[in-house]
Amino acid sequence: MLVGTPSLTQDYKLEEVDGIKVYISPLINMDNGIKILLSGFAMFKGLAVAPLKY
Repeated sequence: MLVGTPSLTQDYKLEEVDGIKVYISPLINMDNGIKILLSGFAMFKGLAVAPLKY
């Protein structure tokens, strides 16, 4: 995962979750959806992406 807008935005799917724009690579399997998580604490926070499994 990288911070910022990709240089070729047309190659990515744009999703907005709670006001956060997320560009998702076509290589990511989203058949069952994905979960975007905030991880870390204090000033050491970051985003993590995990597939949903049913």
